[in-house]
Amino acid sequence: MKAGSSGNPTANLSGGASAFLAKRLNGVSESATLKLNAMVQSMKAQGIDVVNLTAGEPDFNVPDAAKEAIQKALAENKSKYTPVLGIPELRQAVLEKTHKQQPEIGAKNPWKVDEVLVTNGGKQALYNAFMALLNPGEEVLIPSPFWLSYPEMVKLAEGKPVTVDTRYEEGFKLKPETLRAAIRDSASRTGGAGPKVLVLNGPGNPTGVGYSLDELRALGKVILEMRDSGHAKNLWVISDEIYDRIVFDGKPFVSFGAACPELRDQLITVNGMSKSAAMTGWRIGWSIARKELTQAMMTIQGQSTSGINSLAQWASLAALKLPESVFEHQVKSFQKRRDLTLEILGKADKIKVVRPTGAFYAFVGIGSFLNDGEDSMGFAERLLQEAKVAVVPGTPFGAPEFCRLSYATDEASLAKGCERLVEFCLKQGAKRSSNS
Repeated sequence: MKAGSSGNPTANLSGGASAFLAKRLNGVSESATLKLNAMVQSMKAQGIDVVNLTAGEPDFNVPDAAKEAIQKALAENKSKYTPVLGIPELRQAVLEKTHKQQPEIGAKNPWKVDEVLVTNGGKQALYNAFMALLNPGEEVLIPSPFWLSYPEMVKLAEGKPVTVDTRYEEGFKLKPETLRAAIRDSASRTGGAGPKVLVLNGPGNPTGVGYSLDELRALGKVILEMRDSGHAKNLWVISDEIYDRIVFDGKPFVSFGAACPELRDQLITVNGMSKSAAMTGWRIGWSIARKELTQAMMTIQGQSTSGINSLAQWASLAALKLPESVFEHQVKSFQKRRDLTLEILGKADKIKVVRPTGAFYAFVGIGSFLNDGEDSMGFAERLLQEAKVAVVPGTPFGAPEFCRLSYATDEASLAKGCERLVEFCLKQGAKRSSNS
């Protein structure tokens, strides 16, 4: 476990010519992939055949129902300010969706409409939660590999991100004994207070790994035990469920609230339309949490961004009402691409990949092909320059010997990119063998 370290390419923002900047920016990193993205764009502008496997968004179009709904809303002049919480109709739809995914909560202690907050994408929902919950120095447990924005948001909220390492050999899943040890360590560091927040994401970015009902129940049991023993008296769970629809092999998505309804009042469920309905640019997300916390997050949002784009809310309502059959072809396409990716990467036996159970990423272990002193940042730059393939380095995700590959692209491009990656790695291996 590593407390609060993710590097800072921006240097010390509180010193020198930047002394006027707020101290809360100290240690907060810019996107570590900006340099790589700039290289991709420059090469494409020169007409170079670059295969870009970095996409963090579906390559499908939004549902026609959403397009029609936004046109209807515009024609009806539904373009004024909306309540900060969001339009009631959308919040009701979110409520119904959440109760389907958390049936025991829905039956015994249902969520209320005023416990739903519509946000500018799932990202703002997460940021609101950290801002509303964290006092300076309070610890947030983040299983690694993690979505790179989690620790940076925690830092901006003046909390302390603590990464909890998971193992490739265990499928990059947080294990109950690992969580128990992390909570105990936090309680020891904090004089008994323990961690304030645990972040869970499944299916996850960057690994594509999801949890079963039994696995989430086991984690919930640990939280309840540690709470009762006094090691985690104030622990909240943020469950980022943004990839809920994109699950493979006929297995159902499992919400944390379904696995551990006993933690309802310490649970924040975050979701949105970006991944499940390919509505990334529409910026509609939400959180659902007990009323007191939702009111606090509403206050933060009301004083920052205020209400969310009114037309996008009406479009999202229409998309939420669609049957699952409308999206089946997207999920099947992603699963087919996953299988293609694994088949091609399997040609290089030293490439490591945990089989994704959802989302649209493969987290590729390239440790055997790194140069001395190199991490995945250097590998990704060499791969781009020499093989003309762009992937996202795993270093800012907490895994310096891995890269994230997205299969949210057409099969021809995906196959070409994976073949080039394998060829590049095989050449690296051959070069090492000849030099040994």
